[in-house]
Amino acid sequence: MNFECKYLIYPVGKNCTVTIDPVFPVRVNAQDDYKIAIKPFSGLRVYGLRGKANAPKKQDMDLFRRKHDLKINGNSLTLNFTFPQEDRYIVRLYVNDIETDVFELYALQDDLFAKTPYMGDNHMHTWNSDGTDSPQYIAAAMSRRGYDYVVVTDHHKYEPSVEAKQFFEAAGADFLVIPGEEVHSPDNPVHIINLGGEKSITAWFSQNEAEYRSAVEAELRKMDVDMVDELKYAAAASQVIFDKIGEVNGISVLCHPAWIIANGFNMAEDITDYLMDHKRFDALELIAGGAFEEGTQMQVSYYHDLDTMPILGSSDTHSTNGNGRLEPGNFTIVFADKLDRESIKNAIKSGRTIAGNSNKLYGDYRFMKYGYFLMKYYYPKHHALRDKLGTWMLRYASCGLGLDSVQAKNIKEPRPSELFESIRYK
Repeated sequence: MNFECKYLIYPVGKNCTVTIDPVFPVRVNAQDDYKIAIKPFSGLRVYGLRGKANAPKKQDMDLFRRKHDLKINGNSLTLNFTFPQEDRYIVRLYVNDIETDVFELYALQDDLFAKTPYMGDNHMHTWNSDGTDSPQYIAAAMSRRGYDYVVVTDHHKYEPSVEAKQFFEAAGADFLVIPGEEVHSPDNPVHIINLGGEKSITAWFSQNEAEYRSAVEAELRKMDVDMVDELKYAAAASQVIFDKIGEVNGISVLCHPAWIIANGFNMAEDITDYLMDHKRFDALELIAGGAFEEGTQMQVSYYHDLDTMPILGSSDTHSTNGNGRLEPGNFTIVFADKLDRESIKNAIKSGRTIAGNSNKLYGDYRFMKYGYFLMKYYYPKHHALRDKLGTWMLRYASCGLGLDSVQAKNIKEPRPSELFESIRYK
């Protein structure tokens, strides 16, 4: 590549300066003629975006039928351009009428342009339940995988997630650990994540079982449905847990409904159907390592028959195999205001997420389309920074000692979460 675009992400409907810089040792030659041709990836969507804000007009197609002269500014090339629709754009650079480089850019409506993509994992286990690593070690391994945040969710235990959160906060690492737990309430096979709650739900029903049983009975009296008794009880108990998670300012996540065990689905389908029809949880774990491929595809197919709802992708990992290197797994990309607990929770609850892995992305078409662009042009560089930071985090988590000056510098200096600002138009 001889040239590169300074910014990759632009706002729709605003006059922007597209800047193209040469890659060393190439320099801009004032004697050469520079032009670019720009094409919308989806074609001009006059019909498809009719009635929407900033909808393109048929005459906008003139922008894409011709080449545009670039202005030479020192050692840069510039063009004032207004992107007429939210889309991916193919940009071809011509030097003296010879095509030399091809770039891709993305233009976004204001709501999404203002958000930053953060990749994370919302479901994992440590040696405090049925995992093999400490909370600090598994979190550090997730940073090395390329994630900006994790939710530690041990079975029956909330405290390990707080331990990991405090550990990396004290180190000043550019990495977010959100407290959580996987909740298993009495006589209820449904697995539920308490994501970011301020208190443990397990502690509540363990210490107040009579209160829990009374709440479930009250819920049962409201359920005018015909179901097998134990399944009806599980559905009622789940609704109680969803509500309780909301009371502690958490996000309630319905986990892997199509997880297949020895006798079929762990969660009977009547429970799933009822919880979907009477939805009180905040997000659906659409893809998870624990469901495996057969269950995952069933979950995805089931989801496509539902009304749109917030979705998550999670690894449900239990081990790093002792080397701090996790195999590529499921993740969530969250489009949030900033990398903190409340912003991530708000984005999830608002449905600004896509679930995915290294092969596929799932979710809202608009977000998924943008997500594939990010996977190709943003995340490789982002993951390299995360891997660098994660390496130092693993050393810190392994030794368990105070930070020396070198460790402190290497943990505090890499700021992968700030990389996106360098590619978003200013």
